[in-house]
Amino acid sequence: MKAFLFLYGNTMLVTHHGSRGFGANLYTKGMKVAERYRRELSPETLKQNAWIPFDTEDGEAYWEALQIVRKWTKKNHEVLHDATLEQLGVAKEQRFWNEHNFVFKDGDLFYHAKGATPLDNKYMPDITGPRLIPLNMSEPVLIVEGETTAQNLGFAPHGAGRNTSRTQHRKSKTGTIQDIFNEETKGLDIRFFSNEIDITELPSAYKNAATVREQMDEFGLGKVIDEVLPYGCIMAGDWQKNAPWKKRRRRK
Repeated sequence: MKAFLFLYGNTMLVTHHGSRGFGANLYTKGMKVAERYRRELSPETLKQNAWIPFDTEDGEAYWEALQIVRKWTKKNHEVLHDATLEQLGVAKEQRFWNEHNFVFKDGDLFYHAKGATPLDNKYMPDITGPRLIPLNMSEPVLIVEGETTAQNLGFAPHGAGRNTSRTQHRKSKTGTIQDIFNEETKGLDIRFFSNEIDITELPSAYKNAATVREQMDEFGLGKVIDEVLPYGCIMAGDWQKNAPWKKRRRRK
């Protein structure tokens, strides 16, 4: 999970990125059902391309479950944001959204928005306001809006995207982890919840803002209407190693 703190004019903006486990569990169960259909309907299809026909009881049940995940995730964000506002004693001015890596439906068409966040309100009518595109912890978050075109299909990028895999990025770095961290996070308050630095989440692991904006302009992937300047970031760190529940188990 990631939490970000940004400055927007005289306003502080807090964003949070999490809620992955619930959806991942549903995906795992759904792929087992999809595999049954693949074997029955199209055994020559690759396993990773298995699907559940929507016009079946299983298909409708899976879509309904996806909507429950979406509502739960949305409420999860709202609760965290509201708790932060209450603790700080400030009023909410606006909510921006970056609802990405999900499945969206338009009529009979399904859009698997991997690496994309919707621009068009038809995909998420209960959400208002512009969309957010976070880049990396050292560069501004983009505030964007836009219309559906033949090129973008109603979607903008969901973020900067990685330059390399975590393993490749780690191998490309020289020097101590602390020195690498200090160099890449100058002027920012960057912390790791696990108290262990994960250098594969540092800015050099991701595309820069200029590249993302150039690609958005080239392919019509939304219009940038403003930016949010980064102040700090709290990262989870290596949760597989340092998750609180794993530390408790080791202490036992």
